[in-house]
Amino acid sequence: MGMARDRSSSAGPLAPTEHRSTAAIAGHPLHPAVVPIPIGLLSAAAVSDVAYLITGEGFFARMSRWLIGGGIVGGLMAASLGLIDFSTIRAARGPMGIAHAGGNAAILGMSAVSLVLRQQSASRVPAAALGLSAAAAAMLAITGWLGGELAFRKGIGVVPPAER
Repeated sequence: MGMARDRSSSAGPLAPTEHRSTAAIAGHPLHPAVVPIPIGLLSAAAVSDVAYLITGEGFFARMSRWLIGGGIVGGLMAASLGLIDFSTIRAARGPMGIAHAGGNAAILGMSAVSLVLRQQSASRVPAAALGLSAAAAAMLAITGWLGGELAFRKGIGVVPPAER
């Protein structure tokens, strides 16, 4: 049926145990548990920026700053856990894993620049900061999809079926 999938990567076919997350507690992978934090906060920041554009209310400018700051902290946590898996799971280091990691690093960089630009005023959002926020949110959709592909199609960080 549809359950049998090719678990090979650009690094070649691998045994299922080589795909297990090494950043885990009691066998539960930590990276997928943490990634909703930066995804949610940085996406909410883009929504808050749209609300600022519509209303001009300083509340939304301040809210976006907090959301981006939290998204960066959450992103650094997710990145550190992802880096552990990236460095210890050979199949994660294929082109898809590199694009996922590199895209997320770019998102964190854009978010950091956006946050710095916002420090000029607590109640106003510079146009460049708005653009960076929108670009980061758009890229999150792509890198999140790549992360899902790594987990669900390649089996990266997944407990082998025999051990479930």
